[in-house]
Amino acid sequence: MVTISFDLGRLVPSLASILVSTVYGSRRVRFFSGNPTHELFADLTRLVESGAIRPVVDAVHPLADIAGAHRALESGGVRGKIVVRTVGAAGSRT
Repeated sequence: MVTISFDLGRLVPSLASILVSTVYGSRRVRFFSGNPTHELFADLTRLVESGAIRPVVDAVHPLADIAGAHRALESGGVRGKIVVRTVGAAGSRT
């Protein structure tokens, strides 16, 4: 199943694109381009900072164990994001 998203600011062109793509049949891959605005990113930032939404983290690996992080992804069954923790030049965690 493929999820189709469209730009609400350009509703008619987005719907027209989806309708035209049906000419190729139901098994054809369809593409879309999401171009989020600064305002959407600002809203997302506010939601994350307020705790209204939180990313689901499956595991955190240090940079030295990057191979372990890759193996975790390849093994499947991941229930969230795999995070690779790095240390910045000033010693702050990023």
